[in-house]
Amino acid sequence: MINEAKILANLREKKRGSLEKLIDIYTPYISVIVYNIIGRVMTNEDIEEVISDAFISLWKHADAIDSEKGSIRTYLGAIARNCAKNKLREVKTHAELDESIISEEIEPQEGLKLKEDKRLLLDLITQLGEPDSEIFMRYYYFEERIGKISQRTGLCTSTIKTKLVRGRTKLKEALVRERWESNE
Repeated sequence: MINEAKILANLREKKRGSLEKLIDIYTPYISVIVYNIIGRVMTNEDIEEVISDAFISLWKHADAIDSEKGSIRTYLGAIARNCAKNKLREVKTHAELDESIISEEIEPQEGLKLKEDKRLLLDLITQLGEPDSEIFMRYYYFEERIGKISQRTGLCTSTIKTKLVRGRTKLKEALVRERWESNE
């Protein structure tokens, strides 16, 4: 587990290592929050930008964090939600085609289908709930090892392995159900 008081003290003193540690620990958690707000209407680059903005805001306003009112995770979650909502306000239209999915090898329809599949999968992962969605993001998206996930979440490795197996089963069933419903 992390020593939040020590990290917060280092963060207030603007020690770079403290921010890097928070980024390492909380990026998957923040990614889920940001994706839930803007993931359906913005590109991956926009999502990454909002995640970065959240950490920068935490860095700049570390003195305002009252550890008696909440944890760093709580504050960072609120900052991420606010940054994502602000990003939504900046966008004039949400129906733009993401040019990055189209290449010379992929037909436009195939590119759109791949993008839809990716968004569907991320939606289903977030529906798993915490801590399962965070475990999936850490393991599959950020390619963290199970031992490291165990350290970050405080769960034993066998619990994480079980959650991954059960989560894959749930995702497979949900994907089959979605495909079935969309073909009717």
